[in-house]
Amino acid sequence: MELAIGLGMLVIAIVLIYAGLPDKQGGSPRFLRFHAASVLYPPLILVFIALGTAQVVFSFD
Repeated sequence: MELAIGLGMLVIAIVLIYAGLPDKQGGSPRFLRFHAASVLYPPLILVFIALGTAQVVFSFD
């Protein structure tokens, strides 16, 4: 069960990274255009990566 939770968190992180990529013209996605997004979005992704990786590693114990 812990492995599934960890992999799910890593998938969420990948989806968030993909959703935040700029378009072909270099414009930011609409939800990242307000000022607070540049402060909140990267730590949110890092939290999902860190917790997902920790969960996967500790599931093998």
